[in-house]
Amino acid sequence: MRTPEAEVGELWAAGTPILYLVTVEEARAVAVCRAAADEKDANVAVWSSERGLEPIAPEARTPVAAIQAVLKAPAPFMAVLLDFHEALSDPSVVRTIRDALPRLTAEGRCLVIVAPRLILPDGLASEAAVLRLPLPGETELSALLDGIAPPGAESMVDRHRVLVAARGLTETQARRAFLRALHADPALGQKGADMVLEEKKRILSRDLGLELVETLEAADALGGLESFKSWMEERAQAFAPGARRFGLPPPRGVLLVGVQGCGKSLAAKVAASQLGVPLLRLDLPRVMGAAEGAEENLARALAAAEAVAPVAVWVDEIEKAFAGSGPGQGSDSRAARLLGSFSTWLQERAGAVFAVATANDVSRLPPELLRRGRFDELFFVDLPDAASRRAILALHLRKRGREPERFDLPLLADACENFSGAELEQVVVGAMHRAFAQGRDVEMADLRRVAQDLVPLFKTYEEEIKALREWSRGRARAAGREGAVVDLFRRAGA
Repeated sequence: MRTPEAEVGELWAAGTPILYLVTVEEARAVAVCRAAADEKDANVAVWSSERGLEPIAPEARTPVAAIQAVLKAPAPFMAVLLDFHEALSDPSVVRTIRDALPRLTAEGRCLVIVAPRLILPDGLASEAAVLRLPLPGETELSALLDGIAPPGAESMVDRHRVLVAARGLTETQARRAFLRALHADPALGQKGADMVLEEKKRILSRDLGLELVETLEAADALGGLESFKSWMEERAQAFAPGARRFGLPPPRGVLLVGVQGCGKSLAAKVAASQLGVPLLRLDLPRVMGAAEGAEENLARALAAAEAVAPVAVWVDEIEKAFAGSGPGQGSDSRAARLLGSFSTWLQERAGAVFAVATANDVSRLPPELLRRGRFDELFFVDLPDAASRRAILALHLRKRGREPERFDLPLLADACENFSGAELEQVVVGAMHRAFAQGRDVEMADLRRVAQDLVPLFKTYEEEIKALREWSRGRARAAGREGAVVDLFRRAGA
């Protein structure tokens, strides 16, 4: 993989007059540009509105004066322009740059705009190459740690643990996390690694809308959905390093569409557990809700997710994030661009990043997300059948310290026809409340009484649920036992 320094140098050598480095890491971007200039044995200067073009023209504090100073400097020459994206809203600045383009290209001069978000006017877009400065990898994080920690402060095992914990952070964020960990644990042992991880959780949640979900559930914590669990078990094997040698790419992800309360969110946690990787929950509405910089927020969040790989990324109720972005839905250009960026990432993301998306309302799902290649499979999660209802009831009884064998679960499951998984849990919880209030243990009669009183969602939204089932036919694979039976016959006939 090419380094940012190499990419900058190659584009400059190819005669690119404008490079646009999108990053919040200003100091690191300047260092990258200086390294590229050193390789070319060229001069470099850094411009800001406060300090001018240092060191050659500190008096050139206006954008136009800075461009004029660049044209007077001995070539080859690179000018690193900080926060210059704000100046590009001025037509006179854009005109000055466009007039300078022939000389910039012919004389080996290059303007590098360093900014936290991409803003390029039409007149310059075709002349500029856009690079997003990647987050520091393990080699860069290791060098950063070497510059902070005293020699031999940590063992090789602890060092690897600390570096893994810091993946997904910027250089500045990692430095602060390392310093905080060293203050609390000078040996940088397990306590230090835990502190780095805690700092990362806080930063990812606050800045990028990414939540590290730690309570991963085993497959037996998910009642029903046998076809989905079987499919995930197969995909989990393809996530192992040996699959690459076999020629298999890493699994890309799964989209779960279906009835509310039937275990889609729990299935996302189970998927990460089966893959044996951390789970990051991406809050897309929050990331995309910013009035300005939504595209950069999304790009940074996705880049951070890739930096943490191998990882599973969970997007809950994905239709809410992109509602109204499809054709005929009153879509605006901003929403369409965001959908395009996210769809492209789903298609082309690098590394072992498994995407798990859930949706309740397929009518609001943009067709771009349903295309093959975005996800490996599309599953329909229906209301549980009788066997699944028994399994779910048994699971929730056992979870609360009660032996399922004490109860007539086949009879109870029949009484709970058209109940969702969440409603079956409430049958158990409600029965225990009833028994506790009367000072005794839960009985079958309690379960039956609560089941009789509970009005399932199906009663209120029967037409919508039936329409969802109709939509799924021929479009999605059944996540429940029906799909598992089909898989069994396929294997038998193979």
